[in-house]
Amino acid sequence: MDIRKIQRLVEILQDSDVTEFEFSEGEQRIRICRGTPAAPMQAAPVYAPMPGPVQGVVPAAVQPAAGVASASIDITGHVVKSPMVGTFYRSPSPEAEPFVQEGDLVKSGQALCIIEAMKLLNEIEADVSGRIVKVLAENGQPVEYGEPLFVIDVNG
Repeated sequence: MDIRKIQRLVEILQDSDVTEFEFSEGEQRIRICRGTPAAPMQAAPVYAPMPGPVQGVVPAAVQPAAGVASASIDITGHVVKSPMVGTFYRSPSPEAEPFVQEGDLVKSGQALCIIEAMKLLNEIEADVSGRIVKVLAENGQPVEYGEPLFVIDVNG
């Protein structure tokens, strides 16, 4: 590419409101930018793959979800935690009955709730059999990754 062409392009750019110009000729390419340099682009965050459902043993005090009373709840048993960030739903549709109620017996693999994340509905299943002691999340409310959703008494 001829240097005179480049100089002429720079002159044209200076006399206009254009701040950026790109030109290709064959395999050669030139890009001219004027003004303050653009802020460096940040790379998009990379997230590790999400593990399967996260459950564990409830400590002596389980902290309730945001919409639940702020006092700690002294319940022991198996806790089912949210495997993702999303919106918690107790039933498959607004007019349907909840998947489970407090006091219900559940079997391993039984659907407990749905978490909507990025327009996808994800059924959360029990990984143990037992009795639902407490539902810790409020229907239609956002939940965080690892937030306790249910407490199951495996002896119940």
